[in-house]
Amino acid sequence: MSRNSNWNQAPVPDWAQSIANSDDVKTSRIKSLQNRQEISHRTTIAIIRYRLARMALTTAILLLLGYAAPFVVERIQYAMSRGKQQATYDVATTTLKSSPRHELSKVSELVSQRVSPSVVHIHTAGDSPAITGRYNANIPESNLFPSRGQGAGVIVDSDGYVITNRHVVSNTGAITVQLSDRRKFTARVIGSDRLTDLALIKIDANDLIPINWASDTTIPVGTMVWAIGSPFGLQQSITFGIVSALHRTAQIGNYYQDFLQTDAAVNPGNSGGPLVNDRGELVGINTAIVGNSYQGVSFAVPVEVVRSVYERLVEHGSVPRGWLGVFLQNPSAGQLRLFQRPTPSGALITGFPATASPGREHGLKVGDLILQIDDTPVTDLGALINIIGNRDAGSSAQVTLERLTGDSANPNVERLTVAVTLGSSPAD
Repeated sequence: MSRNSNWNQAPVPDWAQSIANSDDVKTSRIKSLQNRQEISHRTTIAIIRYRLARMALTTAILLLLGYAAPFVVERIQYAMSRGKQQATYDVATTTLKSSPRHELSKVSELVSQRVSPSVVHIHTAGDSPAITGRYNANIPESNLFPSRGQGAGVIVDSDGYVITNRHVVSNTGAITVQLSDRRKFTARVIGSDRLTDLALIKIDANDLIPINWASDTTIPVGTMVWAIGSPFGLQQSITFGIVSALHRTAQIGNYYQDFLQTDAAVNPGNSGGPLVNDRGELVGINTAIVGNSYQGVSFAVPVEVVRSVYERLVEHGSVPRGWLGVFLQNPSAGQLRLFQRPTPSGALITGFPATASPGREHGLKVGDLILQIDDTPVTDLGALINIIGNRDAGSSAQVTLERLTGDSANPNVERLTVAVTLGSSPAD
């Protein structure tokens, strides 16, 4: 038993132990390699899953943005717009409470208070053909607000001189003027001017408050203006607007006039009433409208013309205007081609009156194209009528014109300047 035990505990040879250790190392290496492979495999799967998840998330975000972006942008824009609107509202609220612009209504009130004592209501006996025809054609009669035989005027001198429209007081019977304090007076006509449609009448009254003439006759487009008169018989009515345009040449009856254009509400009965600025100064006389009632376009005779006519009527009782004594028309396209003019210009002489004609006496001929009076270009026949009409009778004018010579197949254009002494415009 003892030998066997000793035998069993005999030492293992070195070579055997070396082989055993080598097998353990190999086994360990194999297991380590397997572990690394397993880890690598798991890592690869994790990376793949991560990339797939990231791709899915990116795709979802892109899809979400694709559908949600317009809504988000709209909400952002709305928020910005709403914020801007609120800010603008707040500024406007504060400004209207503190700014001088808040006083615009007060300005209108003050203008009315300053001008109203100078504005009169005019009533004429009988129907005036001028009122019911040329200026206020086919105005329907109203039982509540009659407008026929009525108009307005403005006191321009404390001696009782009143400016109004010629068509308000011409061809009428008695003329009654009612002041703002309700006093009534019978007026007489001092004189009138057919070209500008202005008339001067006079009343014998005291304690009159005349209107102030505009200190500056330069009236830019956009200037605030107020119109006061008796639309449809409603006395002392005031309306507000702006100057829409300057130098509007419009045909009123058989004459061409140079107007201020405004959008102040002017209706039948406003004729002859004042157009004033924000200082209550006269800048024009309301004269005409487009159509039978207010449509946003009104015309007024400019103050510089009104004052000139007033002074001449006071001095002479009439306006002795220059007269060329010719019949005119605007040249046609064919006639312009003959004169080698690419754009419309000038006024063409078509004839002369049977009586004396200053133009004919000084060498003007039918067919002449008048292009300039002194240094003022003639754009059309309306401009020529105004240029000559604003000259005094007996004054001299240098008329620049073109005349066709030669035959119709080969016309030549000759340019001439002719000195003409203007005659006096025939009486009404």
